[in-house]
Amino acid sequence: MKNFVDFHVHIDYYPNYNTIFNFYNNQKIYTLFVTNFPEVFKKAKDSFPESKYVKIALGYHPEMIGIRPFKQRSFDEYLDETKYVGEVGLDFSKDHIKNRDEQIRIFRYICRKTADQNKIMSVHSRHAELDVLANLKEFGVKHAVFHWYTGSIKNLQDVIESNYYLSLNPSMLRTKKGREIIRSIPLRQILIETDGPYSKYNNRQTVPEDIPSIYRDFEHFLGIENLREIVFDNLNRLLVAQQKSL
Repeated sequence: MKNFVDFHVHIDYYPNYNTIFNFYNNQKIYTLFVTNFPEVFKKAKDSFPESKYVKIALGYHPEMIGIRPFKQRSFDEYLDETKYVGEVGLDFSKDHIKNRDEQIRIFRYICRKTADQNKIMSVHSRHAELDVLANLKEFGVKHAVFHWYTGSIKNLQDVIESNYYLSLNPSMLRTKKGREIIRSIPLRQILIETDGPYSKYNNRQTVPEDIPSIYRDFEHFLGIENLREIVFDNLNRLLVAQQKSL
């Protein structure tokens, strides 16, 4: 599976997480293992071996506010241990809008810290695309990837014009709006994700063995034959840009 990319997956949420991690690593899939809390990031760093292919991102998911408070000290302490921040962002859907102000406070803090150290960010933006983009731009975050974008085409154009990337997953191919979004993104700004185990493929939980088929589905939809090379080149460009900005 050389040069496949999965730029957003919650490895720790699989019951057989060690097997999942080892599959990504052994198959040489370039993988962003996102976390939902700083404490989970630290546990993952201590539990999994260092890998050329699987990189662990420091996160605080906006849906987690009611479960565990954000600990700035822990976030700051662990930030030096990775070049990736995720999953972070804002979620203004009906189940989470009640925490809007606290979400914004935390996200603004994360944006400032991320920009100061030129990290690469994987961003959640459900029903909050304008606010997410405004904060990224205000704090000068250069390297952001919008995960599973579901907003308007108008706001999408602002994301594209801001030179951010978007990571697409197979669930987007199953809806009319998702397909419209996919068609609207320049190929040079596309990455692919599974968002496993939260996403489904063939009516079951997505697993990393599905990745070649997922890429073929996107190729068929987009009418191209070389998506793996395009996404690999896009990731490489993102990494080079991040390294140059340090």
